[in-house]
Amino acid sequence: MLRTRMLTAAILGPIVVAAVLLGEPWLSLLVGCVVFLSLVELIALLDAGGFEPPQVVALGAGFAVAAAGIVAANSANVGGLASTLLRVTQVPGLATLTFAAAVLLVGVVAFTREDPRRGFVTWSVTAFGIAYIGLLAPFMAVVAHLAPPGGSAASPVGILGLRSGVAWALLLLLVVWGYDTGAYLTGRWLGRRRLIDHISPSKTVEGLAGGLVTATMAAGIGTLLVGLPAWHALVIGPAVGLAAQGGDLAESMLKRAADRKESGFLIPGHGGVLDRVDSFLFAAPVLAGFALLVAGFGL
Repeated sequence: MLRTRMLTAAILGPIVVAAVLLGEPWLSLLVGCVVFLSLVELIALLDAGGFEPPQVVALGAGFAVAAAGIVAANSANVGGLASTLLRVTQVPGLATLTFAAAVLLVGVVAFTREDPRRGFVTWSVTAFGIAYIGLLAPFMAVVAHLAPPGGSAASPVGILGLRSGVAWALLLLLVVWGYDTGAYLTGRWLGRRRLIDHISPSKTVEGLAGGLVTATMAAGIGTLLVGLPAWHALVIGPAVGLAAQGGDLAESMLKRAADRKESGFLIPGHGGVLDRVDSFLFAAPVLAGFALLVAGFGL
């Protein structure tokens, strides 16, 4: 199992890093593919759990919300209709309005359920699924468009002079992958005390501690790439690491509700696409919030 995980990571890791280094449109295309496949897996989990989401509507609405978020992240590079939409929805935000429309649409679909209780469950759970993927996943693109004060996402930063967006995206990858690797190996070798047994029996307190240590070490490298003071790593590592663990537990809860061990089968040794990006769904918004509110970067 470990050998398969490592082999798969060795193949997919360079592809993800290449998309980050190449920038747009490759990064947004990758995020779009991840969103589509994650939505398919999530809808299957919700259906297996008996929540009866309207599959086509949920998939279309979720992807539309995510697309709006990705377009907003690329606001400096888009023109035509996309630019017009961003301008006329500037105050509430294009993604916010798209999500509101999706919630209304799913509500109308829920009216067709004969049992009002089941209709309400369908409406609320489907709206959750749309928000879970559609609103959170675009933050992976947002991180890759962060810009230093007075500069742009293409401005050189850090000890290697990387583009700002690239440096922040690499920081995200380093911390999340560092946390996942540290938590997995520490839990495998030293894990004794269960973390949250009723959601994920394999997670341990020792794994959490080991993951936070490796996440902080990875953040130390990442802050050099971004050009942040060293103390930022002591905040980014634990905060993003805990967020990554929260994202993993959130998806584990969904799988438990659906009585599934994995979200899919596309990635050997790792399960489905959602199994690999669940940590990023929570970690990316936390890192983006830190960059905007603490580090002084912008979009």
